[in-house]
Amino acid sequence: MPFTDVYGVEQFRELVNEPTLTVVCFSAVWCGPCKTIEKDLEKLSYEFTNVRFAKVDADNNTEIVSKCRVMQLPTFMLVKGGQLVGYVIGADVSQLRVKIREELR
Repeated sequence: MPFTDVYGVEQFRELVNEPTLTVVCFSAVWCGPCKTIEKDLEKLSYEFTNVRFAKVDADNNTEIVSKCRVMQLPTFMLVKGGQLVGYVIGADVSQLRVKIREELR
């Protein structure tokens, strides 16, 4: 399942307020760890087909990054129905997989 690219605050609000579990990946093109885990994230999106995956470019969406208090890249925010249900900071795909499974129970 492909990632949804987030281009603005309104689109971001719509995504995070949906009842579906959404994993938001905050990254940047210059971020080495973000590039390193790209393939693993793609595999994860196919593993969890009932989860929406979205990508926020930190350089182009500074307002979203600021409001979500993202301090390190990559950061993964798990949201469902407008509620923050978890964070994974850093390029830790195995920890992200654990968090997703916890939320799907």
